[in-house]
Amino acid sequence: MLIETDAAQFSRALRNAILLPVGVILLAAVLASLIGYEFLRVIERADHSREAGRQIVLAQETLLGMETSELAYQLLGDPVELKPYNDGLAHIDADFDSMQKLVEGNHDLENDVDQLIQAKNTWIEHTKVTVGQRQKGKVTDPDWAKMGRVLREDLNGRLATLMADQIKMRDARLRDVAHMKYVFVLSCCGIAILLALAVGQLVRRQFAELALGYRHALHTVHQRNTALLRSEVDLEQQKEWFRVTLTSIGDGVIVTDKEGRVVFMNHEAEKLTGWTSVESLLTPLPSVFRLIHEQTREKIEDSVTEAFRENRVVGLPKLAVLVSRSGEEWPIEDTAAPIRGPNGEMLGVVLVFHNATDIRRAQKALRVHSDELERKVDERTANLRQAVNQLETFSYTVSHDLRSPLRAMQGFAVAALEEYGDKLDDQGREYLTRIKNAAERLDRLIQDLLSYSRLSRSEAPLVDLDLDSMMREIIENYPNLRSPAAEVRIEGTLPHVQGHESALTQVIANLLGNAAKFVRPGSTAQIKVWAESLGNHVRLCIEDNGIGVDPKDAERIFSMFVRVSESSLYGGTGVGLAIVKKAVEAMHGAVGVEPGKDGGSRFWVELGKVTSSKDQ
Repeated sequence: MLIETDAAQFSRALRNAILLPVGVILLAAVLASLIGYEFLRVIERADHSREAGRQIVLAQETLLGMETSELAYQLLGDPVELKPYNDGLAHIDADFDSMQKLVEGNHDLENDVDQLIQAKNTWIEHTKVTVGQRQKGKVTDPDWAKMGRVLREDLNGRLATLMADQIKMRDARLRDVAHMKYVFVLSCCGIAILLALAVGQLVRRQFAELALGYRHALHTVHQRNTALLRSEVDLEQQKEWFRVTLTSIGDGVIVTDKEGRVVFMNHEAEKLTGWTSVESLLTPLPSVFRLIHEQTREKIEDSVTEAFRENRVVGLPKLAVLVSRSGEEWPIEDTAAPIRGPNGEMLGVVLVFHNATDIRRAQKALRVHSDELERKVDERTANLRQAVNQLETFSYTVSHDLRSPLRAMQGFAVAALEEYGDKLDDQGREYLTRIKNAAERLDRLIQDLLSYSRLSRSEAPLVDLDLDSMMREIIENYPNLRSPAAEVRIEGTLPHVQGHESALTQVIANLLGNAAKFVRPGSTAQIKVWAESLGNHVRLCIEDNGIGVDPKDAERIFSMFVRVSESSLYGGTGVGLAIVKKAVEAMHGAVGVEPGKDGGSRFWVELGKVTSSKDQ
């Protein structure tokens, strides 16, 4: 911190010793420039007055020539005498316009010139009439001639007055020029004297500060040299510590210079390469670090050469083998990283490598194990396919062999009730009714289990389905979903979704059927259906006014053979919602239930949204 402060003080003193005198000189130059500028303006005004006087004299000469020419023509009647008059008419207006521009800014002279121009125009109009009468041979009326003399005398008088005023202004401005000349000379002398005194004082003071800063700088340099010597000692200690550290680590370490020659090698590197540090010093790395491919036995470029070329951290390819000086081979893995200087220049490369014999052995064992595992997976996959085929065969057997006796039991029970019902007592009819109902329940259970089994094996791709038309068709085809059994209200138009038509039909039919069935006795099912957009999915909601589902049963209700209602009152197999969940999962969707707003339950199904151009 002390070194930086002294350097800053020295730099500031040196800067002030140069900049302050320069600033004073620039200030003096600005003042002299302002005085010189004012002096030039005074000279410019004097020149302006001279030009205005010259323009007045020129106008006088033009008017005199016109007046003489007009009088000569009146006396002699010779048209040649009118030439000066006509020439004057051609440029007299331009002369007076120039005179008017030269007096701009002086209100008194501007008024005089305006009146002079009016007098000039009046006299010219009079002379034009007089010349016209003479050209026609008419004698000029004495009163008219007298008026012309009066106009000439007035015009000449105004010109004389304007000339006198202009001469006075010119003389005054010339005096101003003479005065400003002395002021300019005296001011420049005064500024030069003050400038010399100020610059001398500033330079003296700043050089005194500069000398003080120089002494501080010398002291700072001495302290810095002392610190540098101490730093060199510390650096040597750090180098020794770094050398001991690299020598002690378990990986091999080789350091090269920017020419790719070895400048350091630790004990592990000596062991693996067969070279000693002394033997390898300044030896090109490819001579010390020879690499081949483990399988092809071809020579491999060392990573140090690649690090020099790419200027980045690089590693060896797989299956690299280091050939030692004695010919012994070591499977290795390594990393080479550039060593950069303070400005990013490459000073060399550090190579870190280790013996990978155990790793290669483990990798080989892992490959053998992976191949064995893959063989077992293929074998078990084949067994699983065989089991699935057997399950499918069993399903068909169940569908045919088990349902046939049930249909026979159900048919005979119905026939006995119809033909012998009046011959049986109440208990006999109840037994037959129980047989019929049990057969019907078992038949529905078998159908549900078969449906569940088919969903488990379904692998059909998802397709675009019109949810609105499917919903309305199902309602139309199921009598228990139409009035008066139930009232189903669809809000808006339901969108298209991605799914399987048969699976989605069963999902909708089961959910609507449950909503229509699980209502309180004496109540009519009120079912509301709508859809919501949730990002890339569509949520189909079916809300009813039924008996509802306890929130603690919200997850369990979708399991197999779970019924949370009174089976004697509502019946069912306990498989319907399990089929819904399996079908929705087969379509990569989700299903759930939550309490409705006005009682009852709200079942929801989330399916993928159709993203094609025909999005609804």
